[in-house]
Amino acid sequence: MGNVKMITRYRTFDIKMNDSGKLVVSFNSHLLNRTPYEFETQFEIVSEAMEAIDQYWRKEARRFSEGMLR
Repeated sequence: MGNVKMITRYRTFDIKMNDSGKLVVSFNSHLLNRTPYEFETQFEIVSEAMEAIDQYWRKEARRFSEGMLR
């Protein structure tokens, strides 16, 4: 990915800026015991990245409540 600059951490995800000035969202948390994950979409502003993270966790909460979480 080249050089990235850490911007902030939000709900276990890192929001970083890549060389082209786009925001990249990913996590690699051993505390969650989950596979590393990176959003395919790159974002222009931090609030867009945070909204995508919120959507991710809402989806995971739904899957968990439906008993489908692996």
